[in-house]
Amino acid sequence: MGNQQSFLLKNKNKSKISSTKTSSTEQKCWYIEGRRYANYKNSKYFFPEDDFEIDRLQMQHYLFRHIFYGNFSAPVEDVLKKGGRILDVGCGPGTWVLENSCEFVRSEFYGIDIAPMFPSMIKPRNAHFIQANILDGLPFDNNSFDFVHLGFLSACFSEEDWTTQVIPECIRVCKPNGWIEFYEGDGAAFNGGPCYVRIVESLKQEFSAMNLNIRAAIFYKNWLLKEPTLTKVQEEVKKQSIGNCDNLAIIMEENLKILFQTLAPRIVNNLGITMNEFERMLQIIHDEYSKYGTYMNFHRVYAQKVSVSDHTC
Repeated sequence: MGNQQSFLLKNKNKSKISSTKTSSTEQKCWYIEGRRYANYKNSKYFFPEDDFEIDRLQMQHYLFRHIFYGNFSAPVEDVLKKGGRILDVGCGPGTWVLENSCEFVRSEFYGIDIAPMFPSMIKPRNAHFIQANILDGLPFDNNSFDFVHLGFLSACFSEEDWTTQVIPECIRVCKPNGWIEFYEGDGAAFNGGPCYVRIVESLKQEFSAMNLNIRAAIFYKNWLLKEPTLTKVQEEVKKQSIGNCDNLAIIMEENLKILFQTLAPRIVNNLGITMNEFERMLQIIHDEYSKYGTYMNFHRVYAQKVSVSDHTC
């Protein structure tokens, strides 16, 4: 977290530091421009934890669902209808869990996150939320779930984390013949204009300093193909325009704008500009999307865990 600490030191006049305790660990919380950030053990995640971020994550969820015409692509609907056990890793505000638990009432849904954003929410009986960090190991037995779902976590894990901890843990808790599904935006749009590229490159450098890759989604398929206990690895890629082409393109632009505004203190610091200059860049980016035909690719990758007999063979 050295890079985060460096950023905070440079902005110490704008931030306040306090400590809070969760059920599993003590954490330090920072308030930057009135927004709450937390530093959890073994976590690189540096997005805020507040109502504004919850709204952005929910917008992101519905955007992704409409782009792919559904909440999942793996062939698990029959299992969900009959009654299965489903795990959502990194559930955030729990939107995916809540939506699916209402639709598939015979199944049991479990959402885990290092800090669930709705700890005391009103929820269906078949929706459960647990505070846990996958890098410390998932708090479930082997072969516990029919479907393991994970999304929007490229800002959390290094490549080593993905290949040595995250993917193996997802496979471990997945039942034989069960399914694993990862999804994420590419992290870098194509045909971006100069202002967009300038902002994204500054964020890529910051992610890289933390050993993170905002384009992790393009590696998911290859990572899963290397796992000997997985089969039927499939990838779906959807192209989504940004800007005023249609309703989804408008929502896509709004989500990116909120994301950039969320990361504004970091972007302003990295580029050495003022907040007013940053706001002008956002206005220019709005025009760039249409001028350059900017778009982003979204990825869903899913695979089936082999049965014990298949793996033995």
